[in-house]
Amino acid sequence: MSLKNELTKDVINTFLNTDEFAEDIVYTPKGESAKSVRAIVNRKRLDPSTEDSGRVLAGQAEIFIANDAVAGVSLVSKGQDKVSLSELMGAPAIDWVVIDIIDQDEGMFHLLIQK
Repeated sequence: MSLKNELTKDVINTFLNTDEFAEDIVYTPKGESAKSVRAIVNRKRLDPSTEDSGRVLAGQAEIFIANDAVAGVSLVSKGQDKVSLSELMGAPAIDWVVIDIIDQDEGMFHLLIQK
């Protein structure tokens, strides 16, 4: 087993464990069917890191999903992939669009989504 394989297993089994940090969301890759995946969702208002530091980015959230074709996705299409999740815990799910890939490694995608 390589470190990269172990990292992917740790992401899926630990970080994206719904008994720990994650929740189930629906992810629809461009041109494919929707599928349920586990994600860590950051719903708080985001602060820009530029000269507009007094403003907040309403209507956006961040998600972390597995970089894995089965447990998550292996390719992200910015502006075309869709995500369905609740804006507030316990509220009905709404549709969001993936607008940016904030970061990516062997185990996980960190994505910016917008409603």
